[in-house]
Amino acid sequence: MPELSSKKTNKRRGVIICGSYGHGNAGDEAILEAIISELRSEAPGREITVLSRSPEETAARHGVRSVYKFSPLAVSRAMLEAKLYINGGGSLIQDVTSSRSLYYYLGTIALAKVLGCRVIMYGCGIGPVEKPRNRAIARFVIDRFADSITLREDDSLRELRSFGVKRPRVLVASDPALTLAPAPPDEVDGCMASLGLDPGGSYVCVVPRKWPGFEEKAVCFAGCADAVYERHGLETVFLSIDHKNDALAAEMIARHMRSPSHIVRGVLPAHLTIGVLARMMAVVSMRLHGLIFSASQGVPLVGVSYDPKVRAFLHYIGQDSCIDLAELSAARLISAVEAALVQWDDTDALKARVRRLRELESINITEALRLLAE
Repeated sequence: MPELSSKKTNKRRGVIICGSYGHGNAGDEAILEAIISELRSEAPGREITVLSRSPEETAARHGVRSVYKFSPLAVSRAMLEAKLYINGGGSLIQDVTSSRSLYYYLGTIALAKVLGCRVIMYGCGIGPVEKPRNRAIARFVIDRFADSITLREDDSLRELRSFGVKRPRVLVASDPALTLAPAPPDEVDGCMASLGLDPGGSYVCVVPRKWPGFEEKAVCFAGCADAVYERHGLETVFLSIDHKNDALAAEMIARHMRSPSHIVRGVLPAHLTIGVLARMMAVVSMRLHGLIFSASQGVPLVGVSYDPKVRAFLHYIGQDSCIDLAELSAARLISAVEAALVQWDDTDALKARVRRLRELESINITEALRLLAE
């Protein structure tokens, strides 16, 4: 494997971050915001370059240098100037979305190492990788080209070990987005008012995702929302994490509802999303970062799992309030939300677990700093 001379390597100071950025997903953008914040705090003065689908938007939003992630020349030039390559966070090593996506992220890991970067997979979720050929490729690339891996939960460690990955240093941490703070109360008040919500009102939030099999389950979400309104007077607020289809999923549910609802069609900045979720009496989320943002504020939550990462996170924080999408019924969801509402005045255990996860999250930046110092 080509190696740069130590003299040339020592002149490198920059950091490259590669993930699912510039695609309009609030969860991924929150991860990026958290990683950038940690780097600026702990490694000030280093140029940060983000590989993005929308580099101009990413540069403006985060105040960083950004290049188009699918430009081989621009990506290679950035790697030649950087000392550390960060793959992550998020669920990049999986083939449920597509094998093509998996190959891209594995390919950039290999390229970064070949071009002289130290490589860390940062706060990652691993899997599922279902195709045997893809598992073999993932094992080969990660074993040979990654220097260090920090994971966001134990299930990812088990998946990584099932590939046969042995060489890199592997540590279990947590999701970088857990470190983000909500917007100040007056800013949240203003945001809610602009959305037609009473800042002092009582609501339950649903964060849906359009997914195969979702449309036939929309009536289950609707039945739960109506029951919660009839029994507790809580109106439903639909929040979006992804701009492409979350609002469409919310509309599918709302068509079956008799009770009032509010659909937030745009994706709010992370600090406002967290602030609004903190005002909810309970959150029902298919989106992982709907759960992460809510858990970070100690809000009672219910997961609807379309992907193993949803259940894995809830298991990691000691919560069993998760229903697989395929097994969802209105009765099961109503029961889960009722149980969550009972927890509203007693969320100390959840808050304690989240405090522990925030402590574990520091492993991500500590490991990145170790590689930068080498």
